[in-house]
Amino acid sequence: MIDWFNLIANSLWILALSIALSTLSFARGEARGRCETLKSIMSQAKWQIPLNISGVLFCGGLAATTNVTWERAIWGILAILFIIQLVFISNELTLNL
Repeated sequence: MIDWFNLIANSLWILALSIALSTLSFARGEARGRCETLKSIMSQAKWQIPLNISGVLFCGGLAATTNVTWERAIWGILAILFIIQLVFISNELTLNL
């Protein structure tokens, strides 16, 4: 029988890694097109948002797959830090508009 909870939990962190990889790939393409460094492109808020979303999904997926309480706490704290960073970046975007 399929364990649906584990399937969804593992799908979360796999989805997160695919979002992060595609974000880095698109940013690298834009950096090459503009003749800039990847670091300067990745410092922009529009590239930080999907990376932070993928960080939240990654931490949530790994927190859901573990059975150890302290690991869940660490993944939860890290997810909260990604959410806080996401809020600050979105505020920065709204202020610049």
